[in-house]
Amino acid sequence: MKTSKAELHQSIVKLITDSIAQATTDYRLAKESRDSDTKSSAGDKFETGREMMQSEMNKISASIDQYKNQLYLLVKIDLNLSYQVGDLGCLINTDQTNYFLSIGLGKVEIKGENIMVISLDSPIGQLLKGKRAGDTVEFRGKTLKINQIS
Repeated sequence: MKTSKAELHQSIVKLITDSIAQATTDYRLAKESRDSDTKSSAGDKFETGREMMQSEMNKISASIDQYKNQLYLLVKIDLNLSYQVGDLGCLINTDQTNYFLSIGLGKVEIKGENIMVISLDSPIGQLLKGKRAGDTVEFRGKTLKINQIS
């Protein structure tokens, strides 16, 4: 594995903080749009537009909360710990895929290397939890052999 856990962690934190910044900008723009709507002669159209913008603001606000929760979980990970078994914060190298047990983010490419950033609560996260190097797990009809845990 070419990518270190620290590099991976730093990249994921940047992705999440960038997502928070973008969502915050989107929220501000939606709020400005909602607040700048002037009441037209078609009152129902005005109210519908405001309700749609409010609904969008609510969705964005929920996304910001989710990103902040993910960031909080990432910050709690001690990158200096050495792992013997699959647990929160470990990097697992298998014969098919590399997994970082942290937040449910999906595939992340760093330095040309694909790493699955997954939550412990995910189906594969549950299978990898507590496993050691040399163990195998069955997932979606495939056998994964754990080569290394760091």
